[in-house]
Parts: sequence; structure tokens; C-alpha cells
Amino acid sequence: MAEVQQLRVQEAVDAMVKNKERENIRKMQGLMFRCSAGCCEVNQASMQQVHQCIERCHVPLAQAQALVTSELEKFQDRLTTNGWQFPPPGL
Repeated sequence: MAEVQQLRVQEAVDAMVKNKERENIRKMQGLMFRCSAGCCEVNQASMQQVHQCIERCHVPLAQAQALVTSELEKFQDRLTTNGWQFPPPGL
């Protein structure tokens, strides 16, 4: 019985992660790539300036991914504390 409940929770978490990836992370990835491409369009910029611009474009996505990972780890810790064991969800 507990295995069935664990499977249901695991499937719900996996579905939520896939949904967030589709609805949020992919949009942010598109914005990041368009922003990075824009950095490369500035002909007067030095290589260092272009690199810094591209790094700035990556910050929001990196922060969002770190937040999702952190929240999933906290959730998994709470489940583990209650005796549930799950493999880590993939992003």
C-alpha cells in the first residue's frame, strides 16, 4: 500500500517538474538565448563586454533553476524525514 502511495507522489512530482519546465524554464531559455544573441550584435563591444553581457543574460535562468532544485531538495528532505524514499526528479 505504501509503495502505491509513493508511486503516486513520485508521478505527481515528475508531472509537476515537466510542466514547470515546459511552461516556465523553456520560455526563460528562449529569452536567455535571444538576449545572448543580442549581445553578439553589438559590433563596437569588446570580447570581454560581449562575454559579460552573455553572462548577465544567463543569470535569471540560473537563478530559477537553482530555486527549483532547492525547493525539490527541501520537499524530498521532508519526505525522507517521514520515511519515504524517492529518486531525485530530473529537470
